[in-house]
Amino acid sequence: MDRQELLRSVGFTEYEISALIALIKLKTATTKEISFDSGVPQNKLYGILSKFEDKSILESIPSATKRYRLINLKSYIERKIKEKENKLKQLKENADILEETGDDKEEFVFSFIRGQRAIMNKLAEHNSKVKKEILGVQRNWKFWGEGIRAMRAAAKRGVDIKLIGIINPDTEKKALEWRKAGCKIKEYNKVFGEYPLRFTIFDNKEARITIGKPEIQDPKEYITIWTRSQPLIAMLRAQFMSMWKNSKNF
Repeated sequence: MDRQELLRSVGFTEYEISALIALIKLKTATTKEISFDSGVPQNKLYGILSKFEDKSILESIPSATKRYRLINLKSYIERKIKEKENKLKQLKENADILEETGDDKEEFVFSFIRGQRAIMNKLAEHNSKVKKEILGVQRNWKFWGEGIRAMRAAAKRGVDIKLIGIINPDTEKKALEWRKAGCKIKEYNKVFGEYPLRFTIFDNKEARITIGKPEIQDPKEYITIWTRSQPLIAMLRAQFMSMWKNSKNF
């Protein structure tokens, strides 16, 4: 993060940032000198300097022509960062009180999720709630930070995670990362078809089926069916167990 970005992140405007950078450079300066160095018009600068004095980050030095210099800027920025950290902490604490769509108390058999990003977010969130078992079939071993962290946490909780997927030079490194996260992995056997159906079963209670490439080319248009249908979950589980038995260890 550069100096301008830091100042912007704690609430200063672009003109204020330019004036601050000029004052940091010049140490002490008149209004005219600050305006010339910063490019901030003098008619705008008077209000900015007055605001800085109100924030206790600027002092004036009496002289034939009044001069200014910064004080307490580091302390001011540290205080603003602390305020943001406290707000973020409160947001995280309050997030637990939100009632999410798809809560375990909600009754449904099927729901539909559109787009790869939406399903990735849903998987990461749902994997954090799984208690015993995750069974999944992959294609390209999509790798993203939130997903891998949720899976790693699930493995540490003792969740049994089994994944089957295509292993080739393009996917091998990503598959290794999932294995490092605590997943048991097998290489997909093409006796079941050229491309595997992407699906996951969670604690034998819920499942998802995703339709994407090569059937749907645009990831934004991927379709995921999320279900609690026990007959369908039983069929998917039987399919997974047959695939697991006939796939190679990785």
